[in-house]
Amino acid sequence: MSTPWWRPHVHEDRRARLVVRGAIRRAVRDWFDVRDFIEVETAALQISPGNETHLHAFATESVSLAGEHAPLYLRTSPEFACKKLLTAGEPRLFDFARVWRNRERGPLHHPEFTLLEWYRAGATYETLMDDCAALVALAAETAGVKTFEFGGKACDPFAAPERITVAEAFDRFAGVDLLASVPASGAPDRDGLADQVSGVGIRVAADDTWSDIFSRVIVERIEPMLGLDRPSIL
Repeated sequence: MSTPWWRPHVHEDRRARLVVRGAIRRAVRDWFDVRDFIEVETAALQISPGNETHLHAFATESVSLAGEHAPLYLRTSPEFACKKLLTAGEPRLFDFARVWRNRERGPLHHPEFTLLEWYRAGATYETLMDDCAALVALAAETAGVKTFEFGGKACDPFAAPERITVAEAFDRFAGVDLLASVPASGAPDRDGLADQVSGVGIRVAADDTWSDIFSRVIVERIEPMLGLDRPSIL
């Protein structure tokens, strides 16, 4: 059995990461503060878990003083609450949100994690891309590293990010014309996308939906090709 992480000699080897994590959080807060963002702390328990196809919420329930039971869910992101604050009139906000996603566990996924989410009312998506690039560089500078490394691959966090659309990524990395399966009106062409994807050697199950096929291409062909040498914004 592995030694528990709370043993002092085990924690000693990991403490440096804890210190750096705290420094990055402080630096990010300062970055948002000088740009007139307000930090919010939205509720973790929600009535609706969200509608994303491949996100699965943890379910629980509330019990009233009268003994009445009502379903609740741990949030998969703070999106709903943050957008309500935008509607209320907050122009710029951010949240270091603790979030939960069920059925996720692996080298790149954990069922509980911290998600930084921020909003700029009225800003262009190019502005948010610039935010992403600045925050990546800020994290690297604060941590005192010149490269990000994972799985034998390296990325320069200070380099200008590659900006690639989803359709471009499907074409370049999978040889799939994604837009051909997305008509101007009506439902996406599931069978058309399935034929293309099968033709390039990606497994398609009989009960896969359009969304299932789309996600499999992203995971198997596109994600491994992002962030090589420099950050990627998809």
